[in-house]
Amino acid sequence: MNQEKRILVCEDSMEGIFSAVYDGWKECAGGCKVSIQTSFPVSMELFTSYREIATDQSKAGKVMRTILMRLGSEVYEQICLAAASADEDRGTAIYYVLHRAFWGGRCEKRVMEALADPYVSRVAKLALCVKREYHHYFGFVRFREISGRFLLAKIQPGNDILSLMALHFSNRFPNENWVIYDEKRQKALCHEKGKECVMRKGVRIQVPGSTVGDMGEYEELWQTFCDSIFIEARRNEKLQKQMLALHFRSNMPEFSMKG
Repeated sequence: MNQEKRILVCEDSMEGIFSAVYDGWKECAGGCKVSIQTSFPVSMELFTSYREIATDQSKAGKVMRTILMRLGSEVYEQICLAAASADEDRGTAIYYVLHRAFWGGRCEKRVMEALADPYVSRVAKLALCVKREYHHYFGFVRFREISGRFLLAKIQPGNDILSLMALHFSNRFPNENWVIYDEKRQKALCHEKGKECVMRKGVRIQVPGSTVGDMGEYEELWQTFCDSIFIEARRNEKLQKQMLALHFRSNMPEFSMKG
């Protein structure tokens, strides 16, 4: 007899995935093959049941604390990075890595070294991809002053990296009011001077006068500086694309304001 398949559909977020991992543990104990997805498929599979999982901060917190306390900070970091990926199957891969690490009462602290396991290998690759992207954004984020009240930067990352950027920019600009806005996901990382960052979801931020040709003073100075150091004879667009991919450029004044 084929093993029953159970697909758990959760919110497309780190907390949603960890909530599904928590609820999915009982499903696996009952002999079901578990898959975690962040959206319902267009066409349903035969002999498969679907269950929608509500995001529960308490359940997600328990899973995250268990990973950190029992498997250590390095495994915890890789799991969280993979959860921030845009990959549709990341939830399933994370679930079975944790299943390998914890099932039957064991605690395999070196689980991420078992790269022959396809789920472990998948999580490791996703974690590396996400880590590379948010480290790129440390250098590519561009803030602009809004009405003298706060600094705003817009980004369009491939992965859901906004929360991973909080510590870096809090340490870098602790005495500034700033917002980093993920246009793709309509999420904003907000920092008030001297306080901790807060994540806002489902927000729309539109800035008057943000089109090309209507730059602020500092943006004009920055473009002038970039133009002044540019040497036409050394133009190498192929190398430039390797160092700075096109999708990073839409919110960078030195590129978006050329025209």
